[in-house]
Amino acid sequence: MRVKADKPAESPEGSEPVTRLIGRLREDGFSTEQRVGELDELGEIIFRRQEKIFFARGETVFIFTKVPELNERILRQSSDFVVNTYKARDRTSRALSVMQSTTVYHCLVCPGAQAYNVKLSQYIARGGGATLIPVVFVPEINHVRYPDLEEKIGSIRPRVEYLQYLLGERLVPVNMHRQTVQAFYVSIAVVILLLAAVIASMFVY
Repeated sequence: MRVKADKPAESPEGSEPVTRLIGRLREDGFSTEQRVGELDELGEIIFRRQEKIFFARGETVFIFTKVPELNERILRQSSDFVVNTYKARDRTSRALSVMQSTTVYHCLVCPGAQAYNVKLSQYIARGGGATLIPVVFVPEINHVRYPDLEEKIGSIRPRVEYLQYLLGERLVPVNMHRQTVQAFYVSIAVVILLLAAVIASMFVY
């Protein structure tokens, strides 16, 4: 669904958001083996950065894909495809998949002068240690559409906030893995308590 808009309020003034984001990705340690011009020529360009959270290794990926016309089928297919592509494959990675150390932002670049009012939260996907977050860009009107933060808690919210920081919509740096780290410590504490309870029960009986 699209609605008419001259300049949506959610995007700051300045260069169009795709160019602005690509510039910030380079500053933040992301790299690509492609030329930036390939987004226009081939319709897709990918930026990556290696990540490590405790013992888990992963990466943060930005996939920019030009989409002539956005619809539910494209969103659903991209969600399934990206998660299947980036989910953990080997035994060790699958064991550490609870850390969700791979984050994939699928940046859907759409033409035109209308803002998309699509509900993106339902297309967020998680599987095998990978988290997919779809984002819609309409460069001509400086429009960016994120998943609704009001509906996202836990590890999704800081990931969306990190993207907003890269786009200049947040001034304070965001650690998108902070909730994951907290959950890791909570899990360790629960395991320790369970082990302590088992050991105590052995002495009792």
